[in-house]
Amino acid sequence: MHETPEATPAAASDGSDPYAEIPYTDHAYAESHPDRLAVVARLSGWAAPALERARILEIGCGVGGNVLAMAASLPSATLVGIDPSKRQIDDARRTASGAGLSNVTFHAAPAEEVELAPGSFDYVVLHGVYSWVSIDTRRALLRAIARWVAPDGVAYVSFNTLPGWYDRLAAKEWLRFTASASGLGLSLEETRASLAWLRDRASPELATYRRQIEGVIARLAETDRAYLVHEYLSPEHHPELVSTFLAETEGAGLRYLGDAIAASTSLELLDDDVCARVRSLDVTRTQQVVDFVKHTSFRRALLVRADTCDARGWRWPSSLEPDARVSESAMDTLHVASRLRASPDVPDQFDGNDGSVHVYDKAASCALLELARVAPRAVPFDDLCGRVAAAMGAPTADVRHVVRKELYDLWLATGGIDLHAYEPRIVTTASERPESSALARWHAVHGGTLTNLWHQEVVLAEDVVRFVLGLADGTRTLEAIAREVRDARALSEAEALDVTRASVDLLAKAALLIR
Repeated sequence: MHETPEATPAAASDGSDPYAEIPYTDHAYAESHPDRLAVVARLSGWAAPALERARILEIGCGVGGNVLAMAASLPSATLVGIDPSKRQIDDARRTASGAGLSNVTFHAAPAEEVELAPGSFDYVVLHGVYSWVSIDTRRALLRAIARWVAPDGVAYVSFNTLPGWYDRLAAKEWLRFTASASGLGLSLEETRASLAWLRDRASPELATYRRQIEGVIARLAETDRAYLVHEYLSPEHHPELVSTFLAETEGAGLRYLGDAIAASTSLELLDDDVCARVRSLDVTRTQQVVDFVKHTSFRRALLVRADTCDARGWRWPSSLEPDARVSESAMDTLHVASRLRASPDVPDQFDGNDGSVHVYDKAASCALLELARVAPRAVPFDDLCGRVAAAMGAPTADVRHVVRKELYDLWLATGGIDLHAYEPRIVTTASERPESSALARWHAVHGGTLTNLWHQEVVLAEDVVRFVLGLADGTRTLEAIAREVRDARALSEAEALDVTRASVDLLAKAALLIR
């Protein structure tokens, strides 16, 4: 993995471009994967392109953490990454070559200088760029997206929003001021100390202001210096109202489809008073009300071409049609996966990383148990309903209606259910010659964030599991891997074989093994 260099205050405070000096964080974002875009599109009544051979473009790809993981999960797709930093594109190309990813190419140039065929991409991703460029560049990027996305394609644009970012703007301007005026430096420790100084000297009567500063201190304690530099010290950083953004997208020939994380904008999760207030409003005004109610600070908007909307007669459902927001038939075309597991202690409770849920309907509970059994793989919705109906001895039609509603509600309101538009090459049990994802294997050896075939980041707590991941290339038997573990860890043969088998089992459960 590319090591982030030490920065100097001048790199971010003298008007130079911090992006050219300090590469941005190298991560994969599950919500930006075309799989998520296709799911939200289908649920919104938009027939998005198939994923298996999709043409995918990421603008502002950096060192490739996102687009390379997409390439690994969609080996038959064609992917292109664009970034103005030659340094970061060189790193992306190096990783692609090392991981043997031949289905992705890169351009080291600003997007507005790259020549690509009109309508040539099924999915276009712009993550972590829009709010950090000038207004003119923003508009040029939207025009480029409208030009490059296919007639039935879907684009993803993330951006910082108001009113949520109002809480952080004072801290942001303070840090920029101190970096230029006092030379306090750009280390995270010095930054937090500077903010703590400001918090402690603000009047106790300004309790809200002090809490806002404390919130930024807490956020910076969870991240790295690259985030600090680009989020708080960049000379270009423009949070804006969603209504402003949607006006700009309309001007570029794009139309709002929804949000990649549907829960963040869903009216179903807000109280009746909000729904009543937006009852007669258009999409722009409705979304603006949502952001004011939820104090939204970040959005992941999905956009489609306005000319295709007009040709298809597609429109964003009005608030007078709450049931039309979700296409029920679309659920039947999707795959379902679950990260919820039955509680051993509490009846009807299923536990996940983001909390627990109680499920009292027998069909829904049976569906979750089946999904847990095959995890981390997904099951086609129709197939899942058939399995549940057979287990319960009930008509499939009756089961389908209940399971569809319950799983959709869990997907919308919790982080425990995942809906997918395709099934990657995941295996849940190890073969005699286990093979892991080539990109994850490369990162295991050379350093970097591990991403599984669901485009989810994975943390392996034990170094030995990461070591085994790096060896699982499909050519070594379990015994051969165990011998290398034995030699590297000074274990007995029996101990090394047990450790290897346990490690491979963990890799399978983390969706890191392929067939």
